[in-house]
Order: sequence, then structure tokens, then C-alpha cells
Amino acid sequence: MNEETVESKTYRLVKPGKFEETILHHNVKDGEVVVQPSLASICHADLRYYTGQRRKEALEKKLPMALFHEGIGQVVKSRDESIQTGQRVIIVPNIAGRLLNDNKNNDTASATRRIVADNYSENGAFLGSGYDGIGQNRLVLPSENVVPIPEDVPDKIAVLAEMSSVSLHALSHVCASLNDGKVSVFGDGPVGYLTAALLYHIYGIPKSELIVFGAIKDKLKHFNFATTHLVHDFDFKAQKEVVTAIEGTGGKFSESAINQAIDLIEPQGKITLMGVSEDLVPINTRDVLQKGLTLFGSSRSTVKEFKILMKAFQNQAYQKTLERILPAQNELIRSAEDLKKAMDKASTNKGWGKILLSFEWD
Repeated sequence: MNEETVESKTYRLVKPGKFEETILHHNVKDGEVVVQPSLASICHADLRYYTGQRRKEALEKKLPMALFHEGIGQVVKSRDESIQTGQRVIIVPNIAGRLLNDNKNNDTASATRRIVADNYSENGAFLGSGYDGIGQNRLVLPSENVVPIPEDVPDKIAVLAEMSSVSLHALSHVCASLNDGKVSVFGDGPVGYLTAALLYHIYGIPKSELIVFGAIKDKLKHFNFATTHLVHDFDFKAQKEVVTAIEGTGGKFSESAINQAIDLIEPQGKITLMGVSEDLVPINTRDVLQKGLTLFGSSRSTVKEFKILMKAFQNQAYQKTLERILPAQNELIRSAEDLKKAMDKASTNKGWGKILLSFEWD
């Protein structure tokens, strides 16, 4: 197998609050592509690294590292006939272990062993999480990890695919029961918004059957396609007919959201957990048992979800819904200092929408 090497200008986080520009060298093999990132979206996971909110041992293990896993770019070199140079593509950040190990899937060691999905593979890698992410000008990926963007999907919409794909994967656990009763979403931030938008536009859940719970009235105003309620003045035990709940709060709010969902949901209902917390979260297991509830944990996504979204994103009504979460202008990134300023802004941002980074490379 012939290999070639490319240089990549990289903005690496070397410690919380500090980026350094460096040059990385990547090998490019058959079946791989080289992508120049053009647009990225800041995730709370990026901010936890930048602000030092991850555990000390995690920071010591994973830094230095280029951040960001939500992004798009242009293919500048391809060693796969199915992907053309010049194509605009979504970057799929979850690299399956089988692709890092010459297509030998360690999760299927024998014919009798169950198959573990790519997004739960112990031997995989994830951009911006112990593996250099999108904050570099030459990103080398297996060709499976890029999905072409249709011409009628703007960059600013396409960049929301990664975050939406995580929600879409989470909904796959409960999609069979979505029409059995009302559906509830906990969380008035970007995760909750994109999840609710999927339920409305892809699964066709009408406003009367889609309930979104949040803590901030001004944020809930954006959910004009759903029925909304503030959590602090709602009687969760009195609401009827809710059979599905999706928790998308995370952090210190996970405990209250999960337990409110347990109070809310009908017997034999299903709850999908998406919110990430650094701490253990106590939940009301007595009612989980008494009601016979099913709880699913869901994290990350696969290429399958990205392909579904590239078709769904072509819908103009869906695009208009997604536009509400986008900023008026992007942060222009030409240097490590520009990136620091953008991350400082994001870490103090009390706004509702996403913050996008437009990369201009030399």
C-alpha cells in the first residue's frame, strides 16, 4: 500500500485557555481523503476542554489536541474513487475501530459474538476527543467519514448535521413508539431544539403531540412548532398520554430532568438519555421498576444518520426552522489568537444559538 504524507497547520489546545499553532504530519493511504475544513460549530464538549471543566486526568491524557468535531469542508485530495476532489462534504467525527485497524473489526471476534455498532466501538476514535479534530487545515479521514453535501443545502445548515445526527440516533431507540402517544423533550438549548425539530420535520409529530420542557421562557419562544412548558411550574404527575421522553439537558440539570420524565411518562414508556454529566446522577429507580419503563443511553452517531439528514436538510421548511439557531455572523479564524478570542466569547455566551467558526487558511 503506497502512502504519502501531508502537512497540516493545526491549532492545538495545549492547556485550558491556550492554543498553539503547530504543524502535524499525516500519512494518507488508499481509501482515505484529505479535507480542508471551512466551517465548524462549537460544542459544549469543546468548551469543557477549553475551560478546564473536564477531570484533571482526562485533560492530562488528551491534551495537546485540536478541538472540534462539528464541521464541514472541501476534499483537496482523494484516494477513493467514490469521493471526488473539490467536493463539499460533511465531516463524520466518529471513526470506527475497524477503519483504524485495516478493516479488522475487533468487536466481531467470532461468529457467535454480537456485533457492536461503530459508534460504540471501544477501538474507535472521535475527533476532538483524544484525537486531533477539525481545527487544522488538512484533516485525513477514511472515505467513509465524509458525506457529500447536496447543492441545495447551504453550509450554515450542513454544519448542523453532526449535532442533529446525535439526536437522530437517539430517536432511533424509540421511533417505533412515537405514534403511541405524546412525545416530550427535556431541554431548551440547541440539543433540545434540534431534537424537537427532527421530531416535527422528519417524524411528523404535530405541535399538539410534541411537548418541550425548559427552564427559560425566552428560549422556549423559539420552539413555535411544539407545545412548551416551564419545568418549575408544571405538574408532571398530572400530565397524561406521554409515552416517550428524550432528555437533552446534561450537566447539573440531568438529575431533575430524568426524574421529571419518570414522573411524567406512562407505564411501559420509553426514555432516551442524551445529556452528558461529569458526575453520577441519582434517579428514581422505584418508579422505573413500578412503571416498567425502558431507559436508553445514546451517544454519538454513525454515517447512516448523516446520509439521512443530507436528504432531510433539502426541505426548505426544515431549513427555516434550523436557521433560528444560527448566529447573525460567524467568527473568522485566521490564527490561534482568533480562535482563543472566539472560544472566550463562547465560554461566556449566555445566548441561545450556536457559534460558528469560519476558517481562512493561508
